[in-house]
Amino acid sequence: MRRKPLLTINGSVLLALTVAALFLVSASATAQAADPIKIGFAATETGDIGPWWPGCNKIGKVALKLINEDPPLGRPFKVIVDDTESSPEGAIRVANYLGGQGVIFAVGYSSDGIWAALPVIERYGTPTFTQWSGTSKLDRTSAGKKRLMFRTCASDSEMAHLYGIYWEDKLAPQGYKKVAVLHGTDEASRSTAEVAVESLKKAGAEVVLRKEFPGEQTAFSRLLAEVFAKKPDAVFLGSGVEQGSIIMKEWWESSLNKNILWLVPDEWPTPEAVKAVTPAAGALDKRVVAPNPASGEDVKKFAGESYDIMMTEYQKMYGAGAEPEHAFAVNLYDAVILGALAIQAAGKATPEAVSEFVPKVASPPGIKVHSYLEGKKALGEGKEIDYEGGGSLCNFDEYGNVYPPCGVYMMMNGEFQQIEVYSPQRIKQFITR
Repeated sequence: MRRKPLLTINGSVLLALTVAALFLVSASATAQAADPIKIGFAATETGDIGPWWPGCNKIGKVALKLINEDPPLGRPFKVIVDDTESSPEGAIRVANYLGGQGVIFAVGYSSDGIWAALPVIERYGTPTFTQWSGTSKLDRTSAGKKRLMFRTCASDSEMAHLYGIYWEDKLAPQGYKKVAVLHGTDEASRSTAEVAVESLKKAGAEVVLRKEFPGEQTAFSRLLAEVFAKKPDAVFLGSGVEQGSIIMKEWWESSLNKNILWLVPDEWPTPEAVKAVTPAAGALDKRVVAPNPASGEDVKKFAGESYDIMMTEYQKMYGAGAEPEHAFAVNLYDAVILGALAIQAAGKATPEAVSEFVPKVASPPGIKVHSYLEGKKALGEGKEIDYEGGGSLCNFDEYGNVYPPCGVYMMMNGEFQQIEVYSPQRIKQFITR
């Protein structure tokens, strides 16, 4: 007996099934192409670096708006934010969380935080940008060598030499000779102090006292008395904002010499930090100096039109005359754009692609581009690109470091104002002589 076939497919049915299958494949591919690309912000919303995060958050929104208007591979960025609490423990927790979430790259962390989190970052293989982690311990890391860490700010081994350069160029001619050194025991403070002492000695300053204090210390009157007994012309103070505010208050309310210059860390020049550390109106005017990335019109000598493009977009969002709250915020803007351009150049959104292509889109010999949209257009035309950032040229060395121009800022009229700008060449000349 002849058995009937279980299923007979004629030509029209086969064509219909084929079309349906192709439609499903096409729809699946379209849906995949439109899936958001997850990136991570390892924020410092609280803790000692907390006053700095709002400025980064604001400029991050500018970068994300630009990118998501014409996203890489047609897939918008979706940001996963978690607070490191400005601590090593918090950074380790956040690195594990972001890695577990499968972010394609991350941005953020503090010096202490990223140093503690590097083993986690390497384990997950998460390319990570940091816009302000200057500790010299990051100068040569295995993560940097593997292209898992990119620093869009200057290292302390570059920026902290500004204390010595400024001493040599401006303070020594005014008769400054002696400096006392105070700093906390955390990694960022120690790292900055080491380089600061080296640079001040090179500039001819006599270090008359050096003292450390623990992070839990909340009273400093006895330590201040010991410092001022040495009669320094200036005091280097390596501390975060929380302890710095206590020190400034106790100094100002004491009978100690007020005709003193304080050399403070690069984390102080923000509106929030200034408000926290200022004991009375005008108390710190012309008495406090800090290094920071160069900002404003002076950056254009190095970054060219990239700075103008960034400022135009920033003021579209926040109003005419608005400016980034601090120079490190601009470094975050560059980091997010570099990640987006790397994904577009690679043609795929994976951590491995970002690691491989960030140096390729940020360095010669490609054509110079000055914005995300300009870079994406050039990549679409099959060209290699060299992104010039809003705050730096972003030419990474083999360990993921850049060498931007740096500035010296002085407290005047209740805010930090840039008073000197030093080129990477001038800084290198001082370091290597």
